[in-house]
Amino acid sequence: MYSEQDLKYAAEFREEIHSAALAKVRAVYPRADQVVDKYPVDAYFQEVWDYPGQWYTVVATPPGAGSRNNLIDNIVRETIEYYRNSGDAYTDDGVYRLIADYPDVVCDYCIVNAQNEYAKTAGVFPFRGVHSHRLALECAARELFEDGQEWSYDIRGASCRKLSSKALFAPINSDEWLNYRRAFLCPPHGNSYTDSDFERVNAVLFPGGAEGLDVCRWTTDWSEYFDEGHEWWGALCLTVYDRTLDRFAVIMASATD
Repeated sequence: MYSEQDLKYAAEFREEIHSAALAKVRAVYPRADQVVDKYPVDAYFQEVWDYPGQWYTVVATPPGAGSRNNLIDNIVRETIEYYRNSGDAYTDDGVYRLIADYPDVVCDYCIVNAQNEYAKTAGVFPFRGVHSHRLALECAARELFEDGQEWSYDIRGASCRKLSSKALFAPINSDEWLNYRRAFLCPPHGNSYTDSDFERVNAVLFPGGAEGLDVCRWTTDWSEYFDEGHEWWGALCLTVYDRTLDRFAVIMASATD
């Protein structure tokens, strides 16, 4: 039997695992509010034989679950599958399914198309240049920031400048500021992704190629979401309209150590 104090420590450790997993799930399904974990609280104990020659009970990942990161990634995959099968997901765009293969990516993505209910009422489409870019950004902020419940924001304070598609896919060190490729491949805590992973994601995100893209880079002083990135690593906010698909991809990134 475990003591109440032991169970308290295990519950707190399990909640930390769940919080980390939920943050990754929300990159795919912004409205997710829970995760799927097959392990009960009392599974988060392991018996360890240690000095001076006796067994100790320690709080740790369940036996067979692997490392903390492995457990988080498994919970993320199972939770995404749950939301997909339940029909409760905000969208099941193929882009989101692919991004789920990259749980360590720092970039947050939101697809805004004519099927999006807010996009319909806000008048994002038909495409009208920067005006539509701004409306698409607001639509993404509502989803990614839970309409201000997660992070406050004020789109009225955002301004933008146009980028070429070449600049959108520029090499990591081509600019002094944080660019898209660097945000994907070089987050503060690192990841194992390569240029081929970056290209794989963007081949699905923009299947019509780069020539049909209309890109805006936005300032990042209009939401609390970007505060962590402002500390040192950087912050990124892009709206990319794909003429071949008549849809927007909104890409944001902000992180710290």
